[in-house]
Amino acid sequence: MQFDRLIGDLPRKTGAIVTFIQGRMVRHDYATLAGDVAQASADLERWGVVPGLRVGIFAPNSYAYIVHDLALISLGAISVAFTDDFSASLDRALVDRYGIALMLVVRSVRHGFQDADKFVALMDGSNADVRVLPRRPYAEGDQPGDLSLAFSSGSAGGLKGLVISRRGAELTLPPVLDALGAAHDDRLLLFLPMSNFQQRMMYYASIWRDFDLIVTDYTQLYPAMKALQPTILIAPPVLYQLIHTRFSAPGAGSWRRRLGDRLLKLPFGNAWRQKIARFAYRDVHTLFGGRMRLLATGMAPISPHVSRFFDRVMLPLCESYGLAEAGSLTFRRPHVDAYGSVGKLLSGVKLDFEPDGEIIVHREAFLTRRYFQCASGENESTFLDGSRVATGDIGRLDADGNLYLLGRKKELIVTPAGYKIHPEALEGAFNTCEDIVQSVVFQKPGASHLTCVVVQGQDRSEDAARRIHRHVEAATAGKKVKVGEIKFADEAFSRENGMLRPNMKLNRKGIAARYAQAS
Repeated sequence: MQFDRLIGDLPRKTGAIVTFIQGRMVRHDYATLAGDVAQASADLERWGVVPGLRVGIFAPNSYAYIVHDLALISLGAISVAFTDDFSASLDRALVDRYGIALMLVVRSVRHGFQDADKFVALMDGSNADVRVLPRRPYAEGDQPGDLSLAFSSGSAGGLKGLVISRRGAELTLPPVLDALGAAHDDRLLLFLPMSNFQQRMMYYASIWRDFDLIVTDYTQLYPAMKALQPTILIAPPVLYQLIHTRFSAPGAGSWRRRLGDRLLKLPFGNAWRQKIARFAYRDVHTLFGGRMRLLATGMAPISPHVSRFFDRVMLPLCESYGLAEAGSLTFRRPHVDAYGSVGKLLSGVKLDFEPDGEIIVHREAFLTRRYFQCASGENESTFLDGSRVATGDIGRLDADGNLYLLGRKKELIVTPAGYKIHPEALEGAFNTCEDIVQSVVFQKPGASHLTCVVVQGQDRSEDAARRIHRHVEAATAGKKVKVGEIKFADEAFSRENGMLRPNMKLNRKGIAARYAQAS
């Protein structure tokens, strides 16, 4: 993939971007997109945008976001994609802090700027007398090969700033497309924030392979799937876990489901299995729109029993592992028995392991060139040289080449007795219980035991609680550290209650703070 061709070939493509915002569907074919990108590019040039200038962009998912992002790429400007973390600090001080020459926003968030701020332009309205601030191109250590500045929020909190490489994006995206098997008749649904560069990569992919892209936000996900019938969905594990809980809870079945489950145990071929699954699990297929052929996840571990459920109902769930620094690294194909692994290495990826098990990635080019905002020493400890990146993840490869993740180095719990525990590994074992949707393990200061917070399934009975306790006890049998208390979450983890970060990863610090004192 090359970005010059990505934009230059738009007029000859036949796919489209379909937005679904507040229940309203609008279709823009790629030929129309080409004209809108050209117009936006002309406006940006008239306002003073030249190659190497930093241009900030803050907006919800929208067609306008895609148009202006592609226009900045065509001009060689460096986009600075601000996440929702910055929603309360959109002002001149932010612009100066990050060396922004022009700020692109929508009307609903312009309130942070003054009318006299001529460096602010609306992506969804008319503009007059817009001018860039006097900034030098390629300042702040930028280089001509830099594509974008992005922010990444991890489960431990805090924001890192990443310099995204144009060459890295061009080289790391094609293996993902090949793994997904994306074709011209596919429709990919995008609902996570476009400020996340991995999400922007997927609309670049849609244009590159000339298939339809559906754009919405997470509040409109279910109506969008029903109305627009996507064929590919990429979502965090929490979505699939919640759907699994809803449709596999005791009493959720029907005669149709019970009959189908019996038939699916018989050695039918895939064509018949698909017909049986659509009959038995019609409500699940309807939820996803009725045309879904591939579900994909990553970003965090997913329980093996969730993967097995979707494979059984013939909505195959595949899994990928990657990081913003290095791009996507692995892919576990659907209906593969290596549940619990994140699959095999994508083409062009090689791994080494440090003595402590940390995964070191080798590839020709990485998605991120360096950090522009990070803790002291992180650039040196992450980007080891031009061809190696330290992931911070602990893992192992099995004899068949499947990668298993055991935890994050920074999440390692060290007990007062000196024992080292990877909470993710314990949580993975706990989450195999059908009564557990999610679990989070932490240690209170000075405590010798662990605390486990559990999000239960639909069965909240005393019997279910006893099953959870027995499962946790069995999963920790023979280990040097025990779970001393299990606390049942009073609600599912979500962005709204702060238990999930904007990237839908667990907010471990927030969960520990909330439940450490709960009775």
